[in-house]
Amino acid sequence: MSWMGCSNGGPTRRGLSGRGDSPGGRGPGLACGLLRARWRVAVAAMVVAGWPGCAPAPAPGAVGGPVAEPRRVEEVDPARAGTLTQAQISVRLAARALRIEVTPLADWVLEAAAPDTRDRLVRIAEAHGIELARRTGVPEPVLFLVSLSTRSQGTPFQPDDLHMLSRGLRQRPLAIRPITPGWGRGRLSVQTSEIAVYAYDSGLDLKRELTVAYQGVEDSSWARRVVAIEAERGRIGR
Repeated sequence: MSWMGCSNGGPTRRGLSGRGDSPGGRGPGLACGLLRARWRVAVAAMVVAGWPGCAPAPAPGAVGGPVAEPRRVEEVDPARAGTLTQAQISVRLAARALRIEVTPLADWVLEAAAPDTRDRLVRIAEAHGIELARRTGVPEPVLFLVSLSTRSQGTPFQPDDLHMLSRGLRQRPLAIRPITPGWGRGRLSVQTSEIAVYAYDSGLDLKRELTVAYQGVEDSSWARRVVAIEAERGRIGR
């Protein structure tokens, strides 16, 4: 093969005088040898970089490189997912400057919640349910997520005074497991909310009328929440 005036026999590059550049005409010219070397390096680089037509095709069934495993994404049918927000499945009451939000963590209630809300509340129930069952000695206590906030700095709060009235009986919490570090201070700050998981006796029936009470303030709106929850569960086929 010849390239730019260089042949296999090593002819010399000729200038205007027509004479070879190699002294005495012996052997291939130095310039031609350097050009060939550079050409080989350039070709090799293009092959490595994937110059079209230079890289061999992989054998049938062979993998040309590491392939990441596809992520398994759970497909959720929107028609079978709940849509209720946490506020729609919670009871809220106000005792002077204190604001209390009580969210049941029962499975049938969470089925009606929107997926992000449901998953978050399920994780909370799973994280605290076993320990609360151990503390109370009740295999399946009724769990509530309780969130406290205030409009006045330093508002006092008595955790054990949050009672549930069901079937004509008043139930005090069997155990409380704080989530936020400031829960045990007994006073609230306007900047933050304090959160804990409450456990009550398994005899508490959420599907009947339920009244949430704190120091003489009561809220009986849970019955309306049950109607909305059951309607949503029926819509998604639960």
